[in-house]
Amino acid sequence: MSVSGNVPRNHICKDASSPYTFTYMQYGQLKSITVNQTPDEDTWPGGALWDIGALLAKVLVMVNSPSPSPSAKALTSRKELFVSRLCSHGIWPTSWKNCTILELGCGVGLTGLVGAQLGAKLTLLTDLDVVVEKVTKPNVELNKDAFRMGQKVVAIPLCWGNEDDELSCRKVLESAQGTAKKKPTRKSKKKGKNKILNDECLDIASTDPSIILIGDVAYQHKPGAPSHFEILISTLLKFATSRETVVMFGTRMRMPASADLLEMIREHFDELIEPVGAHEIDHRFHSSSLGRNSLITVHVFKRKAKE
Repeated sequence: MSVSGNVPRNHICKDASSPYTFTYMQYGQLKSITVNQTPDEDTWPGGALWDIGALLAKVLVMVNSPSPSPSAKALTSRKELFVSRLCSHGIWPTSWKNCTILELGCGVGLTGLVGAQLGAKLTLLTDLDVVVEKVTKPNVELNKDAFRMGQKVVAIPLCWGNEDDELSCRKVLESAQGTAKKKPTRKSKKKGKNKILNDECLDIASTDPSIILIGDVAYQHKPGAPSHFEILISTLLKFATSRETVVMFGTRMRMPASADLLEMIREHFDELIEPVGAHEIDHRFHSSSLGRNSLITVHVFKRKAKE
């Protein structure tokens, strides 16, 4: 039990003072990622693994695994669930080893670390500075042997709405694409002066991440209170500038206002499939006595075409 009094209201990950190991099978090979947690006040709630982090990790494993055979589907004792609509054609990158992942509000970093272990060439884990330094970076180091040579896993601060932090993230994403693309320099005819337009301007869409992960960030928000939703949406739109980026968003309806963020995302993004409930991803959420812990859904989006 946490001496600080901070205890996550989770169904799976109930103790924030102990490490958590996420294990899975891929092509017959057992793999795992371990993350350390902390209930300390200065990193709370980012120092804890929340259920949605583990559920989103399960989704990443699912979309990187072969579809079960008809005989396997018929086995009621099948350990891992499979949600076919999550694996629909055209949602995810065709080549995982060439994809880039950005996780916003990563906390302990489990979801992104699993994405890296699955083969993403770049995984960028972001959160507030104190969380990154005390929680995320140590977990990246803890799992460094899980990544192949040539893969890049980076943890850096990103305070939503902070332009300097956003620029730092863009530079990391740019590095995964090689040399930055520049648009041609043009001269202005106005008053005979040479005005440089779009000088060293990045082709932004080409450096957008392939996948953006957002899990359980709609917390501590009550109707009428200041909201962090607007600045999150602002940052999200800067990194998902086209339909090339898929956004996976996991949320739990803790209070009526939790629906606000979901609706704000839907204003700018098309929802590609019907929302997926936690019970469809993990057997442990089948209980009818879970209460609010069962109000977890996973959503998959792409930017609206005419924005």
